[in-house]
Amino acid sequence: MLWLHLGMPKTGTTALQGFLRGNQPVLDQIGLRYMETGRRRLDGNPRLAVSHNIIAFHMNQSDQPMDPFRAGMTSEFDAHSGQTCVVSSEMFYSCDFDKLAQVFAEIPARDLRIAFYCRRYSDFFEADYKQRAKNGRLAIVGTDYIRSQLSRIEADPAAFSFTSRVEQIRKAFPGVTIVPSVYEREQMTNGHVVDDFLSRIGTPLPEGYVTGAPSNPSQSRAASEAFGVVTRALGRKKSRQLRRLISEDPVMVRRHDVLEPDERDWLDTLMSKQDVAFQQEFFPDASQVFAPKQLNESELEFRRDTPQEYQAFSKASEIVFRMALES
Repeated sequence: MLWLHLGMPKTGTTALQGFLRGNQPVLDQIGLRYMETGRRRLDGNPRLAVSHNIIAFHMNQSDQPMDPFRAGMTSEFDAHSGQTCVVSSEMFYSCDFDKLAQVFAEIPARDLRIAFYCRRYSDFFEADYKQRAKNGRLAIVGTDYIRSQLSRIEADPAAFSFTSRVEQIRKAFPGVTIVPSVYEREQMTNGHVVDDFLSRIGTPLPEGYVTGAPSNPSQSRAASEAFGVVTRALGRKKSRQLRRLISEDPVMVRRHDVLEPDERDWLDTLMSKQDVAFQQEFFPDASQVFAPKQLNESELEFRRDTPQEYQAFSKASEIVFRMALES
């Protein structure tokens, strides 16, 4: 069986891929093949990439056919058909599925599974905002950007739904079994995406095996925006180095500080209505894909454009700039 893992973005994909690349003895023990096709560059560079993003880059940046990837994927799968094979890239989630399907065209649909994790709409919005902010990819930040994005979603909510994504996958991969999972740590095996994914595909880790440290805490919006300034001034490499030295100051670590509570409720309600069919097909025992989010008192009181939030950004910027100078 070959499992094509699509992400989605911000669902622990990097942690999963890092584990798969760095633990070959464990993979041999559980009978898992982390496919080399798509991780090995076409230019002959022997170093294997951590993910299969090379396929996505080829699709996005070249008009060349997918023939080299299709031939390599087919021959490698045939050689390891007795194992559970995995291909993984979060870039696949928003790619051209018709073109991606060409890579797997010679693998029978009965031997292919397509898996992805679904992240709560409002949580993904927050994580995506912070990712773009710290990478310096936002021309505007804060309320103007957030409201413009919410307006885009309101204008065409179906385009952002899981229902729409499944329809696109089925059109490109007829007959393939699709296996979505909810990205909620309390519902995961051992509360960790690596344990959970491997259990779901039928290759659980040996009993007692510890996959690694818990996930890093979420950087605050203020910290993300401050790192974005550094990214634009000093480059992404320097910014990534500084983010590894994240301060323990509370202003640097925070969740639920992008959307205000009424915006969060509006977004989750709107998108839940779009995904009723998706929920009924894949999660029939649940009333909706995601259980209602319980915010604490501080999170319920959060508002963006307040003196407290401006002060938080000022303090985060001071911390980040000091880190840059000291490094």
